[in-house]
Amino acid sequence: MNREETTSSKDRMATDAGVVFATTETVQRGGSANAEFIKGYTGRDNETGKVFAKSLEGISKYKVNPDWSENNIKQQAGFSAEVAATSRDNASDIMSGSKERTSRSDDLEQYVSNHPVVDRVKILSGKVIDGTETQMKFVGDRDQLFERIAKEDGKFARYRGGKIELPSEQVEGAKEYCLEKAQKLRNNGITAENSGRPAEVVAKLRKEADNYEQLSNDIRDAGLTTEDAIFYRNHPKIATLLDIGRTSHQAGTEGAKIGATVAAVVSIFQNAFAVAQDKKSLGGAAEDVARSTVKAAALGYGTAFTGSFIKGTMQQSTYSTARQLAKTSVPVIALNVCLSLGKCITRYVQGDINETELLEQVGEQGANMLSSSMMAALGQVAIPIPVVGAAIGGMIGYTLSSMFYQSALEVGRQSDAAQENLLRIKEIEAAARALIAVEREALAAFMRKELPALETETQQLISMLESPQTNQMDDFANAINRYATLLGKELEFKTIQEFNAFMAESQPLCL
Repeated sequence: MNREETTSSKDRMATDAGVVFATTETVQRGGSANAEFIKGYTGRDNETGKVFAKSLEGISKYKVNPDWSENNIKQQAGFSAEVAATSRDNASDIMSGSKERTSRSDDLEQYVSNHPVVDRVKILSGKVIDGTETQMKFVGDRDQLFERIAKEDGKFARYRGGKIELPSEQVEGAKEYCLEKAQKLRNNGITAENSGRPAEVVAKLRKEADNYEQLSNDIRDAGLTTEDAIFYRNHPKIATLLDIGRTSHQAGTEGAKIGATVAAVVSIFQNAFAVAQDKKSLGGAAEDVARSTVKAAALGYGTAFTGSFIKGTMQQSTYSTARQLAKTSVPVIALNVCLSLGKCITRYVQGDINETELLEQVGEQGANMLSSSMMAALGQVAIPIPVVGAAIGGMIGYTLSSMFYQSALEVGRQSDAAQENLLRIKEIEAAARALIAVEREALAAFMRKELPALETETQQLISMLESPQTNQMDDFANAINRYATLLGKELEFKTIQEFNAFMAESQPLCL
């Protein structure tokens, strides 16, 4: 590759790093939302150790009475609907950023087991929100259910005054039905009164009319159809995976928007500069911006979709280490290195780079992965705007790591060029596999040993920058030098005097 192609490739990789790390918040929300479905399936929250009264997996194993199997399945499907709807509501609240959460009454201490009136409630800061108590009824005959609630001596009269959640297919027309029944009962009351019927008969008709009218305002959509509930009962694992897929797609859509935004801004500035230098026409620049935006949108979608899936699984892992890593940017880091390495291999197979360049780029991606993730975290602290801080930090980290790595490889490149005719394909493949293994072990070693030291140094650097006593440029330069050393780079200038002396000379600055 020539210098221009190399520069363009690095620009693209730096932008990709920015896009990937800009989706970190979306991945975190999507992963936490997906964790709700896993909790609903297993019936256990591995983060808190709490065990729930019912789970989709457990309900699917309930015995079925052969004498009334169809009704038995529908009853059990109602239990599954409660669990599934709760997981869906919580996932939706997490994705929207809401602090409210939904819980089944069976899982709360303030309610008795199998509460006769309340099935689900909304919670905020550990307290039940007034007016959010609901009873979920998945029955075959909706109108009969309404009658049993509205009649003064009805079987389900205890549900009056509370919210009733119905299957989605039964909600349509339910309000109108209740209002029609109310009007009909009022007319019957008038007729009864005019015909001299006893006052208690008239009062009962009017009361039941009031009950129907109130019921018309208490009907809620459970968000599931009867068919959905039965599917959750019979195929809980498949249903859970479908829920995770839908939420991951939602996260992916948000990630695509973020990726397009980041790439569009970067590409506009890059191409505007190129146009100003007469290196590109306006038409060519516009095409480049559009192309970069589309590619970044795809990258943002893939990162957020897959990252949400990985993060949700890690968050509800039975291993505490995996759960702790799920709270960090590790899911995004893993995706970043896989995407980067995949691009390197594709370019090698297509003949765009030779074996030596493949090895160099594979090694570089490992270094970039670590530096970008660290800088993204630092950028998030320095610029507390989720997308902006992570994006800028990721791009800076990627660019810096490329500079450090290329300096270290310079001697290696010269040696490779002298011996390139001696290398064979099998040796290259073996070396590539070995290098990937080394990079993987380096990441593990870094997470175990180096991350605490880097975190300490990072906090010291941030504290120095934020300290009101920091007014000496040499103090700032020393802090930056120490931090650069941790990343494996000796900076050009150690003091402001050295920088001033260089600026007084006519020598060019070589990065």
